[in-house]
Amino acid sequence: MVADGATSAGRSRQAPIRIGAVVALALAIAFVVWLVVRGNDNTSSTAKTSTTHKPGKKTPKPRETIKAASPQTLRALAQASGHPIYWAGPQPKVKYELTQVTDGRIYIRYLPKGVPIGDRRAAYLIVATYPVKDAYKAVRTAAKESGAVTFHTSRGGLAVYNQSAATNVYLAYPGSKFQVEVFDPNPSRARQLVRSGTVRPIA
Repeated sequence: MVADGATSAGRSRQAPIRIGAVVALALAIAFVVWLVVRGNDNTSSTAKTSTTHKPGKKTPKPRETIKAASPQTLRALAQASGHPIYWAGPQPKVKYELTQVTDGRIYIRYLPKGVPIGDRRAAYLIVATYPVKDAYKAVRTAAKESGAVTFHTSRGGLAVYNQSAATNVYLAYPGSKFQVEVFDPNPSRARQLVRSGTVRPIA
């Protein structure tokens, strides 16, 4: 584990941890999720991905809905959901793209005015909220990996990113059942948004 701002010139760079293998975002955006939500037990990722299904029963494939949103509709969604949904607050000269996945994942993307909803470029700020049984423990587990860099945030939050995927910062709070991911093509901006408390639940 490396404290934020520390260097490790001789560190060997492991391949990033992934959920399963390489996870495509609900938006089909090509940024890589390296954090494994495995904080709840000690089984390997291989064991966790091999599930025996009863004959005739299939696990439904998660479905996604992508649409434009406004701060008002995002607030209404947060109130209706009954759990925190994170964003980076209202920002000028942007439009908001909301993706909801039937497995509970929610993505809020900040697009410049001229970029169409559904644009597939990994070039814009995204704040994602994931349901995770013990989110804080999952982040602490990821903090032990080679190349991990951690820092604490307000309200006791723990944030982690990996030096091999510094554009993606993960955040969780003690006792929370939701993990937050912040992606920005500028790694410094991603960290600053988390560290400053700008990334917060929609109120």
